[in-house]
Parts: sequence; C-alpha cells; structure tokens
Amino acid sequence: MRLVSAATVVIVAVALGGLVLPQLSGEFAAHFVALLVLMPMLVAPRLFYRRHDLAIGRARGGRQAPPHAELVLLVGRGTACELFLRSLRNDPESPYWPVGILDDTPGTRGSCIHDIPILGGYQDSDAVRKELAARGTTLGRIILTEPLTHSATEELSPLLGWARMTGLAVSQLPPLSALRPVGGDHGLTDLNVTELLERQEAQVDYDAIRRLVEGHRILITGAGGSIGSELTRQIASLRPAELVLVENCELNSYQIEMDLERHYPQVPRRSYICCIRDDDRLREIFYRHRPELVFNAAALKHVPIVEQNPCEGVLTNVIGARNVADIALETGALAMIQISTDKAVNAYNVMGATKRVAEFYCQALDRRGGTRFMTVRFGNVLGSSGSLIPLFKRQIDEGGPLTVTDPRMTRFFMTIREAVELTLLASASGLEKAVAQGQIMVLDMGKPIPIVDIAQRMIRLAGLTPGVDIKIKTIGIRPGEKLFEELFDKAEARAPSVIQGVHVATPDGRPLPFLRDGIAALERAARRGQSHLVVATLAEIVPGYAPVGLHLATAPSPDEPKRPDPLLTAAKLETA
Repeated sequence: MRLVSAATVVIVAVALGGLVLPQLSGEFAAHFVALLVLMPMLVAPRLFYRRHDLAIGRARGGRQAPPHAELVLLVGRGTACELFLRSLRNDPESPYWPVGILDDTPGTRGSCIHDIPILGGYQDSDAVRKELAARGTTLGRIILTEPLTHSATEELSPLLGWARMTGLAVSQLPPLSALRPVGGDHGLTDLNVTELLERQEAQVDYDAIRRLVEGHRILITGAGGSIGSELTRQIASLRPAELVLVENCELNSYQIEMDLERHYPQVPRRSYICCIRDDDRLREIFYRHRPELVFNAAALKHVPIVEQNPCEGVLTNVIGARNVADIALETGALAMIQISTDKAVNAYNVMGATKRVAEFYCQALDRRGGTRFMTVRFGNVLGSSGSLIPLFKRQIDEGGPLTVTDPRMTRFFMTIREAVELTLLASASGLEKAVAQGQIMVLDMGKPIPIVDIAQRMIRLAGLTPGVDIKIKTIGIRPGEKLFEELFDKAEARAPSVIQGVHVATPDGRPLPFLRDGIAALERAARRGQSHLVVATLAEIVPGYAPVGLHLATAPSPDEPKRPDPLLTAAKLETA
C-alpha cells in the first residue's frame, strides 16, 4: 500500500510539473499508463518475495495479540532486532508479541520495522512506559536486542529501575554468533534472577557511594571474579581517579579489562596478574599506585574444594588477606574493605574458618585506629560463577535432573548487584564514621530460602513442570556443608545500623599479637603442606570450630606430626 501511494504521488507530481515545465508535459493518458505500469513493477517482486511473510501474518490474525502471548518492548533496532522480529513473524505460536521499539538513532520515531513502531529514543523510555500504561498495555518483558553502552544504560535507567522495582523480566538477545541449545525461547537470556527471591531488592543511597568513589584511587583484588567484576563495573561508573585491578586468573583479567574498555574507556586503570599470596609483588603494586581504598574480593570460596585443600585455602583466604591488610596499612590507605561470607559464622568448615580468621585480623587492625579496616559479610549471591544458579541452568538445558544435596538445606540469597551496592554503601558509611571501629557490617538478606524451592522456581521459569518435565535428585551433603547458614555468630553482639539494609555485629575478637602468631604458624604449616596441622591451628584460633570427618586431597607426609591437643596454643602447635 505504501508503494502504491508513493507511485501515485510521483506520477501526480510529474503531471503537475508539466504545467510549469514544458519538457515534462505529456498526454494525460501517458501519465495514467505510466502509473499502471509503475505500480505492478514495484509491488509484484516484493509481493512475491514476501508471500510467506504475508501468509504468516494472516495466520497470526493481524495486529491483535493472542491470549497466550507476552507483550514485549524491544530496546535497540539493529540487525539482531530485525532478525528477531522476522523470526516472530514466521512463528505463529510465538510466546512474544512486540508492542514497540526504543531506538537511540535520532529521527527514527514514527517509523516501523516489520510493522512494529519505533516509539521514541532511549531518553524517552520513561515517557514511553507511561504512554503504554495509559493505553492499557501491560508489558510482560523488556528485551535488549544489543548490549548497552554506559550512556545508554544511564538514559534507560528510569525504565530499567522501574522494571527492577516491579519485578518485570528483562532479557538479552545473545550475539548472532552465539550457539545455544535448541528450544522455543528465541534465544533469549533471562536477566531477572530476582524472580528467585521472595523479597524486593534493597534500595541504596547512591550519593553516599559516589562520595566514597569519585576522585579516589581504588584497588580491587579478585577483580575478575563474580563479586570483584561487579565491584569494578560499579566503581568505574562513578568516576574514580584511578582503578587498579589485581587478578590471579589471566582469563578473568582479560574479560574484565575488555568490559571496561568497551563501557568505561575514560576511566584511568591498570590491570595486574598477581596472587595476593605474593606479598613482594603486591607491595610493588601498592607502592606504585598508592591506592586510597582497597577492596579485597580475592578468595577461594567453594566449601568442598577448600575442605579437601586446606593449605591452599589458608594461603589465599588468610595469608593473602593479611598481606593486603598489612600493605594497605603500610602505604597509608584510607580504608580496606574485606569481603566475607556467612560461612565464617559458627564456622563448620575450613573455608568458613579461614574467612573467620581474616575477619578477626581486620577487626583487630581496625581497633588500632588510623586506616579503617571494614569487613562486610553476606551469604550466597545469585548467578556467581560456579554457584547454584549457573549449575541449575546447565542441568535444565541438558534435560535434568537438578541435583540438590538435601531437601532441608536452606541458604541466604541476594543478587550480585545488590550485594555490591550494599558493600559500597556500608564502606562509605564506615569511612564517614557511621560504623564504630571493630564492628562487622552484615548485609540484610531477608529470610533463608530452601535450595529445593530455588530448583523448583527455576524449572517453572523455564516453562516446565518440576517432577514431570525435569526431575529433582537428592545427592547428599558434601564434605564441610551445613544444612543451615547463619549471618551472626553466637558469640557476637548484634545491633541495628543507621544504614538501611545493613546490620552490625560486634565480635569479642582476638588480640592482635595472638592473631599474628597464629597466622604465622598457619603460613608455615600451609607452605609445608601439613594439612592436619593447618586444620588444628585453625581450630585453636577460631572459637567453636571443631573439624569432624575431614576429607583431605592428599595424605599427610610421613614426618607430619599427629593432630595436637586443641588446648595447645598456636605457638606450641608450631613447635610440635
């Protein structure tokens, strides 16, 4: 119809031009014949090429969304968007029905792609949402058809913030070169892990976080890990004076470096391949950059693996944390923030005990005054590498079963974004003296969620039925795991905080000389590979930690002493 209209306008314009310019004049019949020839020549090839699309369009019943379809708003109008819309036209049973497109190219408002109108630019996102609501259009999903730049993310923040607050799903189309398992989801990757939570995500004071970050030199260890990379991205968006990234894994370092280059190229930064166990290398980096804020996110975190490799767990989680803290103090940093875990509470496993020692050490240094040493403790984060959610996603893609260790097992959960935002907020408040010295900041994670409930919800989010389409299999508790995690140790005094979403715990702590002696004994035993001595020393340092049924990857060496009496001091343990 548009081609017919365009042909008519052209012929009429030529005919009217003949009244002004003699060279364009002609018989009326000639213009009429030209119109009759022009219209089929333009339209017929296109009708032939589009005949399949037109048939699909009739099969879909015009522009009326079927009852089962989810109304979606597309963001971006590149090649992926066009191909996605084409795939929807060719699928009469598609579960998605696009109602409009947001595009950042000027002057495209009002145009269409496959009959789907472009409603406005990214900066109009909030107005477009309100306009759709006024029409009675209830969105079921927002689909990002291409990765967002930093500026696009800022422009779309009202829309994405509203989606987060209301629980609206936000999905991302994968790159055109990505290979995915065969399925009916049109290649969508769901971003809305908050559907697995039973609460709204915490809202934070971004002004306080900006004051913490803006204009400061910041160093992050474990910068390529799940928590470290999110810390890096959020800090980079707040204009730090310099960002120093310390990462032991080359691949992780490469990935976060490429991410920053793409989204935050203006931020001065330097990446180092470095293990925090190496205090000489670490000291060189600190003295070269003199960071004002230090975030220690480097850790070995998998409970069963650390349980079988206690020497490695101690060298990273204890010795590495001690190195970072000592060098931060030595170079005059304003603050060091130690990332801890609920596994450190009433420690039951090696991983938890090592993180508890790191908590004690930072607390003891903080009580001395000068450089602030703040510890932020939280539980599991949804979607972190090697964690529960990626495992369940892979098992669902493979057709099941989903494996849970015990139907009674519960865990605290929060999103990576939420954990990092609250960590930054707690750090800012601690630096502004809102948190007393020696206190541990504990993030409010709501109520613990049964693991089996998470498994069932993920199966339902995939459009399947638990126990019918996908089975859930119990495999038994692994070495070092507890049925229930806690956020506060039984020996800690807890108190409310002036920070929304953050509580404070005040442990009795351990004397700094005792900790230094104990950590030195741990280091000597760990570097010699004396696993049993490492575990015994941890039991001496951490009150309440009594390892039972230890499973070690390697047998103790023939000259390794038997486990000493727990009543011996750390110094006596080393002597033994």
